[in-house]
Formats: sequence, structure tokens, C-alpha cells
Amino acid sequence: MALTPEALIPRVQVNIPFPFLGKGYLDLFLDRGLNPEIGLDAYSLSHFQRRDFARTAWAFHQARRRLTLHAPFQDLLPGALDEMILYSSRRRLGQAFRLLPVFKPVTIVCHLGYDAKFYQWERRDWLARSAATWKEFSALATAHGVTVMVENVYETDPDLFVQLLTLVNAPNLQVCLDVGHLQAFGGGDFERWLNTLWPLIGQLHLHDNRGDQDTHLALGRGTVPLESVLHFLAGRDRQPLVTLEPHQEGSLAPSLEYLAAIWPWE
Repeated sequence: MALTPEALIPRVQVNIPFPFLGKGYLDLFLDRGLNPEIGLDAYSLSHFQRRDFARTAWAFHQARRRLTLHAPFQDLLPGALDEMILYSSRRRLGQAFRLLPVFKPVTIVCHLGYDAKFYQWERRDWLARSAATWKEFSALATAHGVTVMVENVYETDPDLFVQLLTLVNAPNLQVCLDVGHLQAFGGGDFERWLNTLWPLIGQLHLHDNRGDQDTHLALGRGTVPLESVLHFLAGRDRQPLVTLEPHQEGSLAPSLEYLAAIWPWE
């Protein structure tokens, strides 16, 4: 029997950039019972104080909401071969990870910053530097009971994630499979990615597109094989944490309706 959209709400996260919470979205999330995945972008980390983050976290904690975080990613290269870029990337990520005891999230999602156009000939060096970054941050997250999720964006090879997680060897480092990125940027070979990564997938980012751009359409409005992805994982007794990423006004309700109809778990 399919869930209702209302019954699905407490089972999923909904992405929201931190600055939006001060523009009316905090009340909306609280009123509707939504669990947030709070985006900590560079602007937020530079312009808000720890007390601002603490007030928002307190409001969600009082409402008994499950929190996840999305770490900053624009311009960051956590496996950079340039020492100065690597240092700056780790420093910015560190600002987000220092907020783990404030938000008490279940997970924090991070981007790898790997693009084969730049690193294909130096993949081994990139992997070594990236592994050092995620060893450091996985250890920090362990102290707070948080799982670090590394998300695919421009990566086209799922084996890269296997190699990285093997090098880091941290039980709280898993994969966040972004199905929209896989279709728009990663080649769209869902069968290969799922068969390679399913034991490592701890979170899903769900949004839709038609394969040409990362348009973040409401679920069911594009061509991402959402139902087959969910049923593949459910068939292997894998139930990742699910995050919706509605980037347009009015796309959350149809996404919840679509997802409720194809939800494969009890």
C-alpha cells in the first residue's frame, strides 16, 4: 500500500540553504513538520555567527526534527594537488565541521571535487590527498556520532568512490548518491553505479532532470529512473536516508506525491 505524502514527510529530509531559514522558511519547515538538510555555504560560514546557527539548531531540536547538513562545496577541491588550494579547501570545510556539536546532524554531505578532465593523469595523487582530507574529517565527525557522506557531481566512475573509501577505511564515511547529478553529469549508467556502490550508499539526493542540465525538477518531471533506483536498493535490503532537493517554488508537493507512490520501504 502506497504511503500518503503526509506520511512520507517525517521519513525524508528537505534541502534548504541556511540563509533561507531567516527569510520565512524556518517557520514553514516547523509548521509543515519537515526535516531539514541545511546547506552551509561559504556565505553563511563567513557572515553568520555561531549564535545564529545555534538559534536555528535549537528551534529544530525543540521540534524534534532530524537534521542533516550539506557542507560548502563551491570552489573547494578537497583533493587538490596545489597545496594552497588544498589548505583553503580544508579550512573552509573545517568551519562547517566545527558546527557539528551545534546542529547535532545525522549526516553531513560533502563533494569530492573530482573531475577527470583535470585529474585523470594524476588520479593516484588525487586519491592520496583526498583520502587524507576525509580521514581527518571522518575522525572529527566520529566524535559527534555523525556520518560523512561523499556525493557524486562530475565523477563518471563509481570505482573512484570505492577506492577512496577503501583508502580512508572509516566506518562513518559513506556515499551519497545524487541521482540527478549522475544523469546530468555522470553518464547516466545507473546499473553500473548501483551494482558497484550499493553496499556503500547511505544517503540519496533525489531530484529530476532530462539529462541535459542539472535542472532540479520536481520528481517525475524528468527522466531520472527514480523508481528503479529505489527498488534496486530496497531489493538488497538497503534503505538510505533520502533527501529531496526542490530548487523551485512549488516543486516540493509534487515531489512528495510522486515519491510516496513509489516508496518501496515499510
